[in-house]
Amino acid sequence: MNVEAVRASPVNVRGVNLGYFVTESPAELKRRYLSRVGELPEHLDVDEQVAGYGAVACGATHSIIERCNFACTSCYLTDIANETRPLPFEEIAQQLDELRAYLGYYGKVQITSGEVTLLKPEEHGRIVQYARKIGLDPMVMTNGQRLLQIPDYLTRLVRDYGLQKISFHVDTTQKGRPGMAMGLSEVDVHPIRNRFVDLVRATRKETRLAQHAAQTVTVTQDNVTGVAEVTRWAIRNADAFRILSFLPVAGVGRTLDQGAVDLSMASLWERICEGAGKRLNRRAMLYGHPECNTTVPVVVVRSGDYTHLEEAVRENSSWDRRMFRILVREFSHYGDQGRGLLYNLARFSIPALQRPWRIPELVSFTVWRSILAIEPVLHLLKSLFVRDPISISPLLIVIHKFMNADELNTSVGQERLDACTFKLPVNGEMVSMCEVNATPLRQELNEQHLVSVEVPGR
Repeated sequence: MNVEAVRASPVNVRGVNLGYFVTESPAELKRRYLSRVGELPEHLDVDEQVAGYGAVACGATHSIIERCNFACTSCYLTDIANETRPLPFEEIAQQLDELRAYLGYYGKVQITSGEVTLLKPEEHGRIVQYARKIGLDPMVMTNGQRLLQIPDYLTRLVRDYGLQKISFHVDTTQKGRPGMAMGLSEVDVHPIRNRFVDLVRATRKETRLAQHAAQTVTVTQDNVTGVAEVTRWAIRNADAFRILSFLPVAGVGRTLDQGAVDLSMASLWERICEGAGKRLNRRAMLYGHPECNTTVPVVVVRSGDYTHLEEAVRENSSWDRRMFRILVREFSHYGDQGRGLLYNLARFSIPALQRPWRIPELVSFTVWRSILAIEPVLHLLKSLFVRDPISISPLLIVIHKFMNADELNTSVGQERLDACTFKLPVNGEMVSMCEVNATPLRQELNEQHLVSVEVPGR
């Protein structure tokens, strides 16, 4: 890790001492981000682009524990995944160090592999704690079943090890989940999703700590008709889940499911808009290549029986696009998601004071958007008067499309690799997740960790 001209800051989460991690100044973060721009195809360097301006990329771990307690019909794991041994902590820490060096301070990293909650809570917590300690922002990726079976598992990760973010994968492809049966629709699965809503809310209440949750859904030929209803469910529960991510199935690993016929990124977005009840701007934000990611931030305003989705960047609004560009390129590297609101407001005042000509436009834009949102504002005021429940929740709607081997070897596939924003550290290099899954690489990694006998304690 490059530690020149950086500061060490203590990490303490409600009495949990996470040690010290290396931070970077706004100028250093900006230089790190901009170094990524040169790797992007030139036509992707547009106002909506976040990669290279608001972040380097996202990252993920691998091989922590490739085993899984499910046998999903859409799965990137290999046929020998359940015969592998977990990595020792030292090798996991090495991966996290490499991710930290690549992503920079507060880089987003997924703690994933097979099913990482098969680890004991203290083993899992040690990984999360180390990621936080060195300045990463970890999100645990899980099917969640063990967290339902072991009631204090999630509480311990949050309270004792500083976990703030978790993603639950729930859909009809999951063979092995209790309550899941052949022929169920995505609507039929809502009671399972609701158990995770209850879990997140209960964990927040018990620990009094921040807990940001995501919901991921694999999209196949069999369940594509349920996309709109899952979107409606996410909007209803936006106070608990801040990210909704749809993953069109890719023919890799041990996947049996077929991709939906003629399901392009654009047609999948149409189904999402159907569930949202309005046409949302699919080009609000670009993160890497448009054939890899659709990433759209909205705010869900709920007031009694009234629900409103307010888009961050509206379609055909040049002023929205301009303000998004300014915020990402001039302000984003000053933010620190590990700190509170007041700290960040103070930090954001620095670039504002350095560019005082921005202040009138920022104020004018805020007033203008408030005027345009007069309807939800009036509903909020009415609810305050009659004491109806109110919630204002951010929601990030995502499509993340992985490639299979055939797609990988096309000209567009190679362009997508150049623009990749989701990488893993493999043999000293940062490698696209698509390369890991659509080539023999994951199989080769698994073969390095095969066991002939059961590991004690597992």
